[in-house]
Amino acid sequence: MSSTEKSPKTAKRWIITIGIFIIVQLIFIAVDGTFLEPNINDSGNLFARLGRWILGSSLFTEWICPYSYPLFNLWMTLHVIAILGQTVQDIFSKYKQRVQL
Repeated sequence: MSSTEKSPKTAKRWIITIGIFIIVQLIFIAVDGTFLEPNINDSGNLFARLGRWILGSSLFTEWICPYSYPLFNLWMTLHVIAILGQTVQDIFSKYKQRVQL
């Protein structure tokens, strides 16, 4: 398969990825600071304690804090990490294609 056949698939995937990211961020902006924020039930189980520890860390309360709700900060950070991972993978695959040609 030539690189011209792969390019539309890559472009379409990136348009979808960036579109989903923007839509999610708009939802976070609309919900942040309102009564619509999710109320997570901390029932005291291990997962809830681990989640409270992660969300209560200074990383999501002081360093990465575009939103007042720490869970939105966590989701945004994970989404950005996934996008960066896909970027690195695409760059290496393009480089590999050029080396093989």
